[in-house]
Amino acid sequence: LNPKAKAKKLKIKGYARGEEPSYWNVGDRPLLVNTPKFGKKSLTGESHMPTPTKAVWHNNVNLLNNAKYHYEMVKNTNPGIEMWISQDIEMTATCEYADIVLPANSWAEQQTYELTGSCSNPFLQIWNGGLKPVFDSKDDVLIWASVAKRLGKILKDKRFEDYWKFVLEGKTEVYIDRLLDGSNTTTGYTTKDIMDGKYGEPGSALMLFRTYPRIPFYEQIKESTPFFTPTGRLQVYNDEPEVIEYGENFIVHREGPEATPYLPNVIVSENPLIQPEDYGIPLNATSAEERQARNVKMPWSKVKETKNYLWEDGFSFYCLTPKSRHTTHSSWAVTDWHFIWGNPFGDPYREDKRQPGVGEHTMYMNSDAAKDLGIEDGDYVYVDADPQNRPYRNFDKKDPFYKIARLKLRCRYNPAYPYHVTMMKHGAWMATEKSVLAHETRADGRAQSKDTGYQASFRYGSHQSLTYGWQMPMQQLDSLFHKGKAKMGFLFGYEADNHAINTVPKETLVKISFAEKGGLKGKGKLDLVKSGYTPANENEFMQDYLAGNLTTIGEDEW
Repeated sequence: LNPKAKAKKLKIKGYARGEEPSYWNVGDRPLLVNTPKFGKKSLTGESHMPTPTKAVWHNNVNLLNNAKYHYEMVKNTNPGIEMWISQDIEMTATCEYADIVLPANSWAEQQTYELTGSCSNPFLQIWNGGLKPVFDSKDDVLIWASVAKRLGKILKDKRFEDYWKFVLEGKTEVYIDRLLDGSNTTTGYTTKDIMDGKYGEPGSALMLFRTYPRIPFYEQIKESTPFFTPTGRLQVYNDEPEVIEYGENFIVHREGPEATPYLPNVIVSENPLIQPEDYGIPLNATSAEERQARNVKMPWSKVKETKNYLWEDGFSFYCLTPKSRHTTHSSWAVTDWHFIWGNPFGDPYREDKRQPGVGEHTMYMNSDAAKDLGIEDGDYVYVDADPQNRPYRNFDKKDPFYKIARLKLRCRYNPAYPYHVTMMKHGAWMATEKSVLAHETRADGRAQSKDTGYQASFRYGSHQSLTYGWQMPMQQLDSLFHKGKAKMGFLFGYEADNHAINTVPKETLVKISFAEKGGLKGKGKLDLVKSGYTPANENEFMQDYLAGNLTTIGEDEW
Protein backbone atom coordinates (compact mmCIF):
# COMPACT_ATOMS: atom_id res chain seq x y z
CA LEU A 1 0.00 0.00 0.00
CA ASN A 2 3.08 2.24 -0.18
CA PRO A 3 2.83 4.31 -3.38
CA LYS A 4 6.65 4.54 -3.58
CA ALA A 5 7.29 0.80 -3.22
CA LYS A 6 9.72 -0.57 -5.82
CA ALA A 7 8.41 -3.32 -8.06
CA LYS A 8 11.29 -5.73 -7.52
CA LYS A 9 10.98 -5.50 -3.74
CA LEU A 10 7.30 -6.45 -3.72
CA LYS A 11 6.40 -10.00 -2.70
CA ILE A 12 4.09 -11.17 -5.47
CA LYS A 13 2.24 -14.47 -5.58
CA GLY A 14 0.06 -15.45 -8.49
CA TYR A 15 -3.24 -17.17 -7.79
CA ALA A 16 -4.78 -17.13 -11.28
CA ARG A 17 -4.25 -19.68 -14.04
CA GLY A 18 -5.08 -18.54 -17.53
CA GLU A 19 -7.23 -20.97 -19.49
CA GLU A 20 -7.34 -20.86 -23.27
CA PRO A 21 -10.72 -19.47 -24.49
CA SER A 22 -10.42 -21.60 -27.63
CA TYR A 23 -11.55 -24.62 -25.60
CA TRP A 24 -14.75 -22.71 -24.87
CA ASN A 25 -15.18 -22.60 -28.68
CA VAL A 26 -15.60 -26.38 -28.66
CA GLY A 27 -17.75 -26.83 -25.58
CA ASP A 28 -14.89 -26.80 -23.03
CA ARG A 29 -13.89 -30.21 -24.36
CA PRO A 30 -10.45 -31.79 -24.80
CA LEU A 31 -9.66 -33.56 -28.05
CA LEU A 32 -10.86 -37.12 -27.39
CA VAL A 33 -10.78 -39.68 -30.19
CA ASN A 34 -11.96 -43.29 -30.32
CA THR A 35 -9.04 -44.97 -32.09
CA PRO A 36 -9.13 -48.50 -33.51
CA LYS A 37 -5.63 -49.22 -32.16
CA PHE A 38 -5.65 -47.69 -28.66
CA GLY A 39 -9.32 -47.13 -27.82
CA LYS A 40 -10.34 -43.72 -26.47
CA LYS A 41 -7.32 -41.44 -26.52
CA SER A 42 -6.88 -37.87 -25.32
CA LEU A 43 -4.68 -35.70 -27.50
CA THR A 44 -5.02 -32.77 -25.10
CA GLY A 45 -2.06 -32.68 -22.71
CA GLU A 46 -2.81 -32.65 -18.99
CA SER A 47 -1.33 -29.16 -18.63
CA HIS A 48 -3.81 -27.92 -21.27
CA MET A 49 -6.92 -29.66 -19.91
CA PRO A 50 -9.91 -27.26 -19.87
CA THR A 51 -12.51 -26.91 -17.15
CA PRO A 52 -16.21 -26.09 -17.61
CA THR A 53 -16.80 -22.36 -18.00
CA LYS A 54 -19.09 -21.16 -15.19
CA ALA A 55 -18.59 -17.39 -15.36
CA VAL A 56 -17.44 -14.91 -18.00
CA TRP A 57 -16.48 -11.30 -17.27
CA HIS A 58 -14.69 -9.65 -20.17
CA ASN A 59 -13.68 -6.26 -21.50
CA ASN A 60 -11.98 -4.82 -24.57
CA VAL A 61 -13.23 -7.54 -26.92
CA ASN A 62 -16.49 -8.52 -28.64
CA LEU A 63 -15.85 -11.96 -27.21
CA LEU A 64 -18.78 -14.02 -28.46
CA ASN A 65 -19.13 -12.38 -31.87
CA ASN A 66 -15.44 -12.85 -32.67
CA ALA A 67 -15.25 -16.43 -31.41
CA LYS A 68 -15.04 -19.17 -33.98
CA TYR A 69 -18.08 -21.46 -34.11
CA HIS A 70 -20.12 -19.07 -31.99
CA TYR A 71 -23.58 -20.50 -32.73
CA GLU A 72 -22.37 -23.76 -31.16
CA MET A 73 -21.59 -21.77 -28.01
CA VAL A 74 -24.93 -19.96 -28.02
CA LYS A 75 -26.84 -23.21 -28.50
CA ASN A 76 -24.89 -25.82 -26.55
CA THR A 77 -22.16 -24.28 -24.37
CA ASN A 78 -23.35 -20.98 -22.95
CA PRO A 79 -26.51 -22.41 -21.31
CA GLY A 80 -24.11 -23.98 -18.79
CA ILE A 81 -22.55 -20.61 -17.90
CA GLU A 82 -24.06 -19.21 -14.70
CA MET A 83 -23.00 -15.55 -15.05
CA TRP A 84 -21.95 -13.41 -17.98
CA ILE A 85 -20.78 -9.81 -17.55
CA SER A 86 -19.86 -7.72 -20.61
CA GLN A 87 -17.88 -4.54 -20.14
CA ASP A 88 -17.91 -2.55 -23.38
CA ILE A 89 -18.40 0.76 -25.18
CA GLU A 90 -20.68 -0.61 -27.92
CA MET A 91 -23.90 -2.66 -27.75
CA THR A 92 -22.41 -5.79 -29.29
CA ALA A 93 -23.89 -9.27 -29.69
CA THR A 94 -21.77 -10.29 -26.70
CA CYS A 95 -23.56 -7.63 -24.67
CA GLU A 96 -26.95 -8.73 -25.98
CA TYR A 97 -26.37 -12.28 -24.72
CA ALA A 98 -24.86 -11.15 -21.39
CA ASP A 99 -26.66 -11.15 -18.04
CA ILE A 100 -25.10 -7.82 -17.03
CA VAL A 101 -23.65 -5.04 -19.21
CA LEU A 102 -21.31 -2.48 -17.64
CA PRO A 103 -20.64 0.61 -19.80
CA ALA A 104 -16.97 1.56 -20.07
CA ASN A 105 -15.45 4.89 -21.01
CA SER A 106 -14.10 5.36 -24.51
CA TRP A 107 -10.46 6.36 -24.95
CA ALA A 108 -11.38 10.04 -25.17
CA GLU A 109 -13.30 9.77 -21.89
CA GLN A 110 -10.59 8.03 -19.84
CA GLN A 111 -10.32 9.76 -16.47
CA THR A 112 -7.10 8.08 -15.28
CA TYR A 113 -3.91 6.99 -17.01
CA GLU A 114 -3.67 3.82 -19.07
CA LEU A 115 -0.59 2.19 -20.56
CA THR A 116 -0.48 0.24 -23.79
CA GLY A 117 2.07 -1.38 -26.08
CA SER A 118 2.13 -3.77 -29.02
CA CYS A 119 4.28 -6.74 -29.96
CA SER A 120 4.71 -5.22 -33.42
CA ASN A 121 5.72 -1.71 -32.28
CA PRO A 122 8.95 -0.58 -30.55
CA PHE A 123 7.19 2.02 -28.39
CA LEU A 124 4.69 2.35 -25.54
CA GLN A 125 1.96 4.92 -24.96
CA ILE A 126 0.33 6.40 -21.87
CA TRP A 127 -2.77 8.57 -22.04
CA ASN A 128 -5.92 9.76 -20.39
CA GLY A 129 -8.60 11.31 -22.56
CA GLY A 130 -9.95 13.67 -19.97
CA LEU A 131 -13.28 14.46 -21.63
CA LYS A 132 -16.29 14.23 -19.34
CA PRO A 133 -18.07 10.93 -20.06
CA VAL A 134 -21.15 11.47 -22.23
CA PHE A 135 -23.16 8.85 -20.37
CA ASP A 136 -23.02 6.97 -17.06
CA SER A 137 -19.81 5.09 -17.86
CA LYS A 138 -16.55 4.54 -16.00
CA ASP A 139 -12.94 3.60 -16.75
CA ASP A 140 -12.55 -0.17 -17.12
CA VAL A 141 -10.25 -0.44 -14.13
CA LEU A 142 -12.59 1.65 -11.95
CA ILE A 143 -15.48 -0.69 -12.76
CA TRP A 144 -13.52 -3.66 -11.38
CA ALA A 145 -12.31 -1.68 -8.38
CA SER A 146 -15.82 -0.44 -7.56
CA VAL A 147 -17.31 -3.94 -7.71
CA ALA A 148 -14.47 -5.24 -5.53
CA LYS A 149 -15.02 -2.48 -2.98
CA ARG A 150 -18.71 -3.30 -2.78
CA LEU A 151 -18.03 -7.02 -2.41
CA GLY A 152 -15.61 -6.20 0.41
CA LYS A 153 -18.32 -4.32 2.27
CA ILE A 154 -20.78 -7.18 1.84
CA LEU A 155 -18.18 -9.70 3.07
CA LYS A 156 -16.71 -7.32 5.69
CA ASP A 157 -13.23 -7.80 4.25
CA LYS A 158 -11.21 -4.63 3.54
CA ARG A 159 -8.67 -6.54 1.43
CA PHE A 160 -11.02 -6.26 -1.55
CA GLU A 161 -10.77 -2.47 -1.39
CA ASP A 162 -7.06 -2.42 -0.53
CA TYR A 163 -6.23 -4.48 -3.60
CA TRP A 164 -7.45 -1.59 -5.78
CA LYS A 165 -6.40 1.22 -3.42
CA PHE A 166 -4.72 3.56 -5.90
CA VAL A 167 -7.39 3.03 -8.58
CA LEU A 168 -10.07 4.08 -6.12
CA GLU A 169 -7.96 7.12 -5.27
CA GLY A 170 -7.62 8.03 -8.97
CA LYS A 171 -3.87 7.31 -9.00
CA THR A 172 -3.42 4.56 -11.59
CA GLU A 173 0.05 5.95 -12.31
CA VAL A 174 1.24 4.22 -9.12
CA TYR A 175 0.57 0.84 -10.68
CA ILE A 176 1.91 1.94 -14.07
CA ASP A 177 5.16 3.09 -12.45
CA ARG A 178 5.53 -0.29 -10.74
CA LEU A 179 5.03 -2.05 -14.05
CA LEU A 180 7.59 0.19 -15.75
CA ASP A 181 10.07 -0.25 -12.89
CA GLY A 182 9.76 -4.03 -12.87
CA SER A 183 10.12 -4.64 -16.62
CA ASN A 184 13.47 -5.09 -18.39
CA THR A 185 12.49 -2.93 -21.35
CA THR A 186 11.06 0.01 -19.35
CA THR A 187 13.06 0.19 -16.12
CA GLY A 188 13.90 3.80 -15.25
CA TYR A 189 10.82 5.26 -16.95
CA THR A 190 8.04 6.95 -14.94
CA THR A 191 4.57 8.07 -15.92
CA LYS A 192 5.42 11.70 -15.18
CA ASP A 193 8.55 11.73 -17.33
CA ILE A 194 6.75 10.07 -20.24
CA MET A 195 3.76 12.43 -20.02
CA ASP A 196 6.10 15.42 -19.76
CA GLY A 197 7.68 14.47 -23.08
CA LYS A 198 11.12 13.65 -21.67
CA TYR A 199 11.62 10.89 -24.25
CA GLY A 200 9.94 12.47 -27.26
CA GLU A 201 6.29 13.12 -27.96
CA PRO A 202 4.39 13.49 -24.64
CA GLY A 203 2.82 10.17 -23.70
CA SER A 204 5.23 7.97 -25.69
CA ALA A 205 8.61 6.34 -25.24
CA LEU A 206 10.69 3.75 -27.03
CA MET A 207 11.05 0.33 -25.42
CA LEU A 208 14.59 -0.21 -24.13
CA PHE A 209 15.64 -2.80 -26.68
CA ARG A 210 19.28 -3.27 -27.60
CA THR A 211 18.78 -2.08 -31.18
CA TYR A 212 16.55 0.28 -33.13
CA PRO A 213 14.96 -0.81 -35.38
CA ARG A 214 14.70 -3.93 -33.28
CA ILE A 215 16.82 -6.83 -34.56
CA PRO A 216 15.40 -10.20 -33.49
CA PHE A 217 17.84 -12.49 -31.66
CA TYR A 218 20.52 -9.78 -31.56
CA GLU A 219 22.05 -11.14 -28.34
CA GLN A 220 21.99 -14.73 -29.60
CA ILE A 221 23.72 -13.82 -32.88
CA LYS A 222 26.21 -11.19 -31.68
CA GLU A 223 26.95 -12.38 -28.14
CA SER A 224 26.28 -16.15 -28.23
CA THR A 225 23.46 -15.90 -25.68
CA PRO A 226 21.55 -19.21 -25.85
CA PHE A 227 18.32 -19.32 -27.83
CA PHE A 228 15.19 -20.04 -25.78
CA THR A 229 15.10 -23.72 -26.77
CA PRO A 230 15.95 -26.98 -24.95
CA THR A 231 19.39 -27.03 -26.62
CA GLY A 232 20.05 -23.30 -26.62
CA ARG A 233 20.33 -23.47 -30.41
CA LEU A 234 18.00 -22.90 -33.32
CA GLN A 235 16.36 -26.26 -33.88
CA VAL A 236 15.14 -27.95 -37.03
CA TYR A 237 14.60 -31.25 -35.20
CA ASN A 238 12.63 -31.97 -32.04
CA ASP A 239 12.72 -35.19 -30.05
CA GLU A 240 9.78 -34.74 -27.66
CA PRO A 241 7.82 -38.03 -27.59
CA GLU A 242 4.54 -36.50 -28.76
CA VAL A 243 6.27 -34.62 -31.59
CA ILE A 244 7.76 -37.84 -32.93
CA GLU A 245 4.39 -39.59 -32.52
CA TYR A 246 2.61 -36.85 -34.49
CA GLY A 247 5.18 -36.96 -37.29
CA GLU A 248 6.42 -33.40 -36.88
CA ASN A 249 9.92 -34.02 -35.49
CA PHE A 250 11.23 -32.39 -38.68
CA ILE A 251 9.83 -29.29 -40.37
CA VAL A 252 7.02 -30.61 -42.55
CA HIS A 253 4.00 -29.49 -44.51
CA ARG A 254 0.59 -30.81 -43.50
CA GLU A 255 -2.57 -30.26 -45.46
CA GLY A 256 -5.27 -28.66 -43.32
CA PRO A 257 -7.80 -30.81 -41.44
CA GLU A 258 -10.52 -29.35 -43.69
CA ALA A 259 -9.61 -26.72 -46.29
CA THR A 260 -7.90 -28.88 -48.88
CA PRO A 261 -9.02 -30.85 -51.94
CA TYR A 262 -6.69 -33.65 -50.82
CA LEU A 263 -6.62 -36.01 -47.84
CA PRO A 264 -7.20 -33.82 -44.75
CA ASN A 265 -4.24 -33.37 -42.38
CA VAL A 266 -1.89 -35.57 -44.41
CA ILE A 267 1.86 -35.05 -43.83
CA VAL A 268 3.55 -34.39 -47.19
CA SER A 269 7.02 -35.90 -46.88
CA GLU A 270 9.34 -38.65 -48.05
CA ASN A 271 11.67 -38.35 -45.03
CA PRO A 272 12.26 -41.88 -43.68
CA LEU A 273 12.90 -40.49 -40.19
CA ILE A 274 9.35 -39.21 -39.97
CA GLN A 275 7.37 -42.17 -38.68
CA PRO A 276 3.99 -40.93 -37.40
CA GLU A 277 1.42 -42.95 -35.46
CA ASP A 278 -1.94 -43.11 -37.24
CA TYR A 279 -3.72 -44.84 -34.31
CA GLY A 280 -5.38 -47.13 -36.82
CA ILE A 281 -7.72 -44.34 -37.98
CA PRO A 282 -8.72 -45.20 -41.58
CA LEU A 283 -8.11 -42.84 -44.48
CA ASN A 284 -11.87 -42.55 -45.08
CA ALA A 285 -12.62 -41.34 -41.52
CA THR A 286 -14.73 -38.17 -41.67
CA SER A 287 -15.26 -36.77 -38.17
CA ALA A 288 -13.43 -33.57 -37.23
CA GLU A 289 -11.83 -35.33 -34.25
CA GLU A 290 -10.46 -38.19 -36.37
CA ARG A 291 -9.16 -35.83 -39.05
CA GLN A 292 -7.25 -33.78 -36.47
CA ALA A 293 -5.80 -36.85 -34.75
CA ARG A 294 -4.82 -38.95 -37.74
CA ASN A 295 -1.12 -38.82 -38.66
CA VAL A 296 -0.46 -40.18 -42.15
CA LYS A 297 2.70 -39.52 -44.16
CA MET A 298 2.71 -39.62 -47.95
CA PRO A 299 4.93 -38.27 -50.73
CA TRP A 300 3.40 -35.55 -52.89
CA SER A 301 3.09 -37.99 -55.78
CA LYS A 302 0.50 -39.92 -53.72
CA VAL A 303 -1.08 -36.95 -51.93
CA LYS A 304 -2.13 -35.33 -55.20
CA GLU A 305 -4.10 -38.47 -56.08
CA THR A 306 -6.15 -38.36 -52.85
CA LYS A 307 -9.56 -36.73 -52.41
CA ASN A 308 -11.20 -34.81 -49.59
CA TYR A 309 -14.68 -36.26 -49.12
CA LEU A 310 -16.07 -32.78 -48.39
CA TRP A 311 -14.72 -31.45 -51.69
CA GLU A 312 -16.33 -34.37 -53.48
CA ASP A 313 -19.65 -33.57 -51.72
CA GLY A 314 -19.72 -30.03 -53.11
CA PHE A 315 -17.94 -28.19 -50.30
CA SER A 316 -15.38 -27.02 -52.83
CA PHE A 317 -14.87 -23.34 -52.03
CA TYR A 318 -12.26 -21.94 -49.67
CA CYS A 319 -13.71 -19.24 -47.45
CA LEU A 320 -11.20 -16.48 -46.63
CA THR A 321 -12.01 -13.97 -43.87
CA PRO A 322 -9.42 -11.14 -43.89
CA LYS A 323 -9.67 -7.94 -41.89
CA SER A 324 -11.56 -4.91 -43.14
CA ARG A 325 -10.17 -1.40 -43.50
CA HIS A 326 -13.43 -0.08 -42.03
CA THR A 327 -13.30 -1.88 -38.68
CA THR A 328 -10.82 -2.70 -35.94
CA HIS A 329 -11.59 -6.39 -35.62
CA SER A 330 -15.35 -5.90 -35.03
CA SER A 331 -15.29 -2.40 -33.55
CA TRP A 332 -17.42 0.16 -35.40
CA ALA A 333 -18.67 -2.44 -37.90
CA VAL A 334 -22.25 -1.10 -37.75
CA THR A 335 -21.50 2.55 -37.00
CA ASP A 336 -23.41 4.17 -39.84
CA TRP A 337 -20.61 5.56 -42.01
CA HIS A 338 -18.45 2.47 -41.55
CA PHE A 339 -21.43 0.24 -42.30
CA ILE A 340 -22.02 2.22 -45.50
CA TRP A 341 -18.39 2.20 -46.65
CA GLY A 342 -17.56 -1.35 -45.63
CA ASN A 343 -19.54 -3.11 -48.39
CA PRO A 344 -20.94 -2.44 -51.89
CA PHE A 345 -24.53 -2.07 -50.62
CA GLY A 346 -24.15 1.05 -48.48
CA ASP A 347 -27.44 2.95 -48.67
CA PRO A 348 -28.57 5.40 -45.97
CA TYR A 349 -32.10 5.32 -47.45
CA ARG A 350 -32.28 1.50 -47.45
CA GLU A 351 -34.25 1.37 -50.68
CA ASP A 352 -34.14 -2.44 -50.47
CA LYS A 353 -35.85 -3.20 -47.16
CA ARG A 354 -34.22 -6.62 -47.04
CA GLN A 355 -30.97 -4.98 -46.04
CA PRO A 356 -30.25 -5.47 -42.32
CA GLY A 357 -29.09 -1.87 -41.96
CA VAL A 358 -27.55 0.97 -43.94
CA GLY A 359 -25.09 -1.58 -45.28
CA GLU A 360 -25.01 -5.31 -45.82
CA HIS A 361 -22.19 -7.77 -45.33
CA THR A 362 -21.11 -9.37 -48.59
CA MET A 363 -19.26 -12.39 -49.92
CA TYR A 364 -17.15 -12.13 -53.09
CA MET A 365 -16.50 -15.02 -55.45
CA ASN A 366 -15.20 -15.75 -58.92
CA SER A 367 -17.79 -14.77 -61.53
CA ASP A 368 -17.45 -17.99 -63.55
CA ALA A 369 -17.90 -20.09 -60.40
CA ALA A 370 -21.01 -18.12 -59.45
CA LYS A 371 -22.52 -18.39 -62.92
CA ASP A 372 -21.92 -22.15 -62.92
CA LEU A 373 -24.06 -22.32 -59.76
CA GLY A 374 -26.82 -20.16 -61.27
CA ILE A 375 -25.94 -17.18 -59.07
CA GLU A 376 -26.18 -13.69 -60.52
CA ASP A 377 -24.09 -10.75 -59.32
CA GLY A 378 -25.85 -9.34 -56.21
CA ASP A 379 -28.05 -12.37 -55.46
CA TYR A 380 -28.50 -13.66 -51.93
CA VAL A 381 -26.88 -17.03 -51.30
CA TYR A 382 -26.78 -19.64 -48.57
CA VAL A 383 -23.28 -20.57 -47.44
CA ASP A 384 -22.88 -23.85 -45.57
CA ALA A 385 -19.90 -25.67 -44.06
CA ASP A 386 -19.48 -29.29 -42.92
CA PRO A 387 -22.98 -30.37 -41.81
CA GLN A 388 -21.52 -32.82 -39.30
CA ASN A 389 -21.06 -29.95 -36.87
CA ARG A 390 -21.99 -26.59 -38.41
CA PRO A 391 -23.50 -24.15 -37.85
CA TYR A 392 -23.73 -26.01 -34.51
CA ARG A 393 -23.68 -29.60 -33.31
CA ASN A 394 -26.76 -31.79 -33.71
CA PHE A 395 -28.78 -29.11 -35.50
CA ASP A 396 -32.31 -29.81 -36.70
CA LYS A 397 -33.39 -27.91 -39.81
CA LYS A 398 -36.84 -27.56 -38.24
CA ASP A 399 -35.38 -25.79 -35.22
CA PRO A 400 -36.07 -22.01 -35.48
CA PHE A 401 -32.52 -21.40 -34.26
CA TYR A 402 -31.15 -23.13 -37.36
CA LYS A 403 -32.68 -20.39 -39.53
CA ILE A 404 -30.98 -17.78 -37.35
CA ALA A 405 -27.61 -19.52 -37.49
CA ARG A 406 -27.48 -20.47 -41.19
CA LEU A 407 -25.54 -17.87 -43.17
CA LYS A 408 -27.47 -15.98 -45.84
CA LEU A 409 -25.90 -12.95 -47.46
CA ARG A 410 -25.27 -11.07 -50.70
CA CYS A 411 -22.80 -12.36 -53.27
CA ARG A 412 -20.81 -10.14 -55.62
CA TYR A 413 -18.68 -11.13 -58.58
CA ASN A 414 -14.93 -10.62 -58.47
CA PRO A 415 -13.05 -12.25 -61.38
CA ALA A 416 -9.75 -11.58 -59.58
CA TYR A 417 -10.41 -14.48 -57.22
CA PRO A 418 -9.44 -18.00 -58.30
CA TYR A 419 -12.37 -20.26 -59.16
CA HIS A 420 -12.54 -22.04 -55.81
CA VAL A 421 -11.84 -19.02 -53.57
CA THR A 422 -14.42 -16.84 -51.82
CA MET A 423 -13.87 -13.92 -49.47
CA MET A 424 -15.88 -12.09 -46.86
CA LYS A 425 -14.36 -9.73 -44.30
CA HIS A 426 -14.29 -10.82 -40.70
CA GLY A 427 -15.57 -8.84 -37.72
CA ALA A 428 -19.14 -8.31 -38.96
CA TRP A 429 -21.88 -8.46 -36.33
CA MET A 430 -23.75 -11.75 -36.06
CA ALA A 431 -27.48 -12.29 -36.39
CA THR A 432 -29.14 -13.05 -33.06
CA GLU A 433 -32.60 -14.25 -32.10
CA LYS A 434 -33.62 -10.66 -31.41
CA SER A 435 -32.11 -9.14 -34.56
CA VAL A 436 -33.81 -11.77 -36.75
CA LEU A 437 -37.14 -11.17 -34.98
CA ALA A 438 -36.77 -7.45 -35.69
CA HIS A 439 -35.82 -8.06 -39.33
CA GLU A 440 -38.90 -10.22 -39.85
CA THR A 441 -41.42 -8.07 -37.95
CA ARG A 442 -40.37 -4.42 -38.24
CA ALA A 443 -42.08 -2.46 -41.00
CA ASP A 444 -38.72 -1.21 -42.27
CA GLY A 445 -37.05 -4.63 -42.06
CA ARG A 446 -34.02 -3.46 -40.05
CA ALA A 447 -32.18 -6.17 -38.14
CA GLN A 448 -32.04 -4.06 -34.99
CA SER A 449 -33.11 -5.65 -31.72
CA LYS A 450 -36.09 -3.97 -30.10
CA ASP A 451 -34.97 -3.79 -26.47
CA THR A 452 -31.17 -3.56 -26.76
CA GLY A 453 -30.76 -1.57 -29.98
CA TYR A 454 -28.26 -4.15 -31.21
CA GLN A 455 -27.70 -3.83 -34.99
CA ALA A 456 -26.66 -6.94 -36.93
CA SER A 457 -24.56 -6.89 -40.12
CA PHE A 458 -26.46 -9.91 -41.45
CA ARG A 459 -30.07 -10.87 -42.01
CA TYR A 460 -29.23 -14.43 -40.93
CA GLY A 461 -26.13 -16.14 -39.64
CA SER A 462 -22.57 -14.88 -39.61
CA HIS A 463 -19.14 -15.70 -41.02
CA GLN A 464 -18.73 -17.71 -37.80
CA SER A 465 -21.53 -20.00 -39.00
CA LEU A 466 -18.77 -21.55 -41.10
CA THR A 467 -15.82 -21.72 -38.72
CA TYR A 468 -14.90 -24.46 -36.26
CA GLY A 469 -12.77 -24.68 -33.13
CA TRP A 470 -9.83 -26.78 -34.28
CA GLN A 471 -7.64 -28.44 -31.62
CA MET A 472 -4.44 -29.46 -33.35
CA PRO A 473 -2.46 -31.89 -31.15
CA MET A 474 0.87 -30.13 -31.76
CA GLN A 475 -0.56 -27.12 -29.94
CA GLN A 476 -1.37 -29.20 -26.86
CA LEU A 477 1.98 -30.70 -25.81
CA ASP A 478 3.00 -31.29 -22.19
CA SER A 479 6.64 -31.90 -23.10
CA LEU A 480 7.38 -28.70 -25.04
CA PHE A 481 10.05 -26.62 -23.27
CA HIS A 482 9.73 -22.89 -23.87
CA LYS A 483 10.19 -19.41 -22.46
CA GLY A 484 7.36 -17.85 -20.49
CA LYS A 485 5.44 -15.24 -22.46
CA ALA A 486 5.89 -12.37 -20.00
CA LYS A 487 8.95 -13.23 -17.90
CA MET A 488 12.52 -14.45 -18.12
CA GLY A 489 11.61 -17.94 -17.04
CA PHE A 490 11.03 -21.31 -18.63
CA LEU A 491 8.36 -23.98 -18.40
CA PHE A 492 7.05 -27.15 -19.97
CA GLY A 493 3.70 -27.49 -21.71
CA TYR A 494 0.72 -25.19 -21.60
CA GLU A 495 0.72 -21.43 -21.26
CA ALA A 496 -2.25 -19.29 -22.34
CA ASP A 497 -1.59 -17.25 -25.51
CA ASN A 498 1.81 -18.90 -25.87
CA HIS A 499 1.59 -22.67 -26.22
CA ALA A 500 -2.10 -23.43 -26.66
CA ILE A 501 -4.75 -24.03 -29.30
CA ASN A 502 -5.84 -20.96 -31.21
CA THR A 503 -8.39 -22.15 -33.82
CA VAL A 504 -7.99 -21.44 -37.54
CA PRO A 505 -10.35 -18.86 -39.09
CA LYS A 506 -9.46 -19.70 -42.70
CA GLU A 507 -9.58 -23.49 -42.26
CA THR A 508 -13.02 -23.81 -43.86
CA LEU A 509 -14.57 -25.32 -46.98
CA VAL A 510 -18.04 -24.15 -47.95
CA LYS A 511 -20.90 -25.00 -50.28
CA ILE A 512 -22.77 -22.11 -51.91
CA SER A 513 -26.36 -22.20 -53.17
CA PHE A 514 -28.84 -19.67 -54.53
CA ALA A 515 -31.27 -18.12 -52.02
CA GLU A 516 -32.97 -14.97 -53.44
CA LYS A 517 -32.75 -12.72 -56.47
CA GLY A 518 -30.70 -9.60 -55.92
CA GLY A 519 -33.09 -7.07 -57.52
CA LEU A 520 -35.49 -4.93 -55.52
CA LYS A 521 -38.16 -6.96 -53.72
CA GLY A 522 -36.38 -10.14 -54.78
CA LYS A 523 -37.11 -9.71 -58.49
CA GLY A 524 -34.56 -9.83 -61.27
CA LYS A 525 -31.09 -8.35 -61.23
CA LEU A 526 -29.66 -5.40 -59.37
CA ASP A 527 -30.02 -2.21 -61.39
CA LEU A 528 -26.25 -1.77 -61.13
CA VAL A 529 -25.71 -5.15 -62.78
CA LYS A 530 -28.02 -4.15 -65.62
CA SER A 531 -25.85 -1.09 -66.32
CA GLY A 532 -23.26 -3.06 -68.29
CA TYR A 533 -20.38 -1.69 -66.22
CA THR A 534 -19.92 -4.52 -63.69
CA PRO A 535 -17.57 -7.54 -63.90
CA ALA A 536 -18.78 -10.41 -66.09
CA ASN A 537 -21.78 -8.35 -67.25
CA GLU A 538 -19.95 -5.82 -69.42
CA ASN A 539 -21.72 -4.17 -72.34
CA GLU A 540 -19.97 -3.58 -75.67
CA PHE A 541 -18.66 -0.18 -74.61
CA MET A 542 -17.17 -1.60 -71.41
CA GLN A 543 -15.60 -4.48 -73.29
CA ASP A 544 -13.93 -2.00 -75.66
CA TYR A 545 -12.73 0.03 -72.67
CA LEU A 546 -11.18 -3.04 -71.01
CA ALA A 547 -9.55 -4.03 -74.28
CA GLY A 548 -8.03 -0.56 -74.67
CA ASN A 549 -9.97 0.15 -77.86
CA LEU A 550 -11.65 3.44 -76.89
CA THR A 551 -8.59 5.51 -77.78
CA THR A 552 -6.59 5.10 -80.95
CA ILE A 553 -3.22 6.67 -81.70
CA GLY A 554 -2.08 7.60 -85.20
CA GLU A 555 1.03 5.93 -86.55
CA ASP A 556 2.97 9.20 -86.86
CA GLU A 557 2.09 10.27 -83.34
CA TRP A 558 3.25 6.95 -81.95
